[in-house]
Amino acid sequence: MPHTEKRYKKGEIICRPKEMVMSMYNILYGSVGVYFDYGTPEQVEVVTLREGDFFNVISFLESRPRNTTAVALENTIVSEITYDNFSAYFREKPAKIMSLLQHMSARMRQMQKAYVDTCHALEVYGDKARLTAEHGEWTDSHNRTYNLLKAMFPSMYHEEEK
Repeated sequence: MPHTEKRYKKGEIICRPKEMVMSMYNILYGSVGVYFDYGTPEQVEVVTLREGDFFNVISFLESRPRNTTAVALENTIVSEITYDNFSAYFREKPAKIMSLLQHMSARMRQMQKAYVDTCHALEVYGDKARLTAEHGEWTDSHNRTYNLLKAMFPSMYHEEEK
């Protein structure tokens, strides 16, 4: 079998920040919440993932520690995909390759939208003179990136900018 199924009870932590988890997961049943600062007053939910979604992908692909906590929101079953079974898993389930790519594309689009919204807030509400004076190099880079994303993804921008 090219993967291991793991079961988690509601509320059980699957992965913690700073852990080197050498696996990525595909949700077969249930749902998983991904959080920054889980269990603290500063807790922020990043995303809720459901059946078919993948998680811990970036940490797995980059061999880096996690920066979020993944928690089973209900009784959950996942496929654990490791380096050892990665090729076999996708050979056995080739449709999962497209599913993984779509998942990563959606996450990138969410991150781009969050970045664009932040840039928009800086453009509208930021003290541009102060930002330029204190962070000139960053401001130049921000402006280039903001304008590039604005041109590439016009549907992400607010109505007043269209």
